Amino acid sequence: MTRLSFLFSAALLTACNPPASQNTAEAQSELRGDAPVPFTWPRSYEYMPEAATLVFSATSDWRHDSGIAGAQAFWASESDENGSGIFITEDPRVFSEQNLEKFSVVILNSVTGNVLSSDQQAAIENFVESGGGLIAQHGAGDSSLSEFWPWWGEQLGTEFVSHPADPQFQRADVVTLAINHPVMEGLGAKFSHIDEWYSFTGPVEGEVIVLAGLDESTYSPVNKVYGVEDLRMGPEPSDHPIIWAKCPGDGKIVYSALGHKVDAYENDSHKTLLKNAMAWVRAEGDEGCPG
Repeated sequence: MTRLSFLFSAALLTACNPPASQNTAEAQSELRGDAPVPFTWPRSYEYMPEAATLVFSATSDWRHDSGIAGAQAFWASESDENGSGIFITEDPRVFSEQNLEKFSVVILNSVTGNVLSSDQQAAIENFVESGGGLIAQHGAGDSSLSEFWPWWGEQLGTEFVSHPADPQFQRADVVTLAINHPVMEGLGAKFSHIDEWYSFTGPVEGEVIVLAGLDESTYSPVNKVYGVEDLRMGPEPSDHPIIWAKCPGDGKIVYSALGHKVDAYENDSHKTLLKNAMAWVRAEGDEGCPG
């Protein structure tokens, strides 16, 4: 390829790529010249119970295919057990005030990047602050989502730094920091789990209850392959938050950094944690909220 051809190709690529600040789905539709298409429910929607669970798994940044699939299977099984309905989608058009009336819980299943418009973000914010539950898992905390969504950045309360790469997946002790919180019921003082362990910039800001932290002495918090090498946050589990809860408005949020691969959902302690989180964000009242 000649230099002129290369520059011409680069110019075409630049012209065709949507700006980073624009919602991906909107940008693709705009490039095609499409008129907005309203969200259409499948026929099964008519039979979905009230207070169902909405699992959203869209990504425009890193995608955790194995973990996303594992979480979807787990939540489908959990919804059968607790008798609630479930709707799994990657279509952000589902997020409107009217559509969310059918649900009591939204799960951000390793959602990454610029996948929500400002109106869709506002619909989720209003849903939670009006009493809805929100569970966010693994990749939803890698800061690529909060980069385009200020409210979620506020709820997350800290910024992702990196994770170990060699080895990427390690066994570590998840230490309970709020032993009496409903989300940690039955988990004891700690549990052992294999995952890709996130490190963050520091303590979680805002009104928060940090439910669990990592014991860094039980794994190697370094990344000698790329980026930041030293991923230590501190010698105590309380220095390295890994699961936490917030209660914006009348709603409840649980964020857990666990869940990179499908086998994370085979750990009985992790499954107990998620079942507890679902029960807590569904429960009425403010038991377990900060303050």
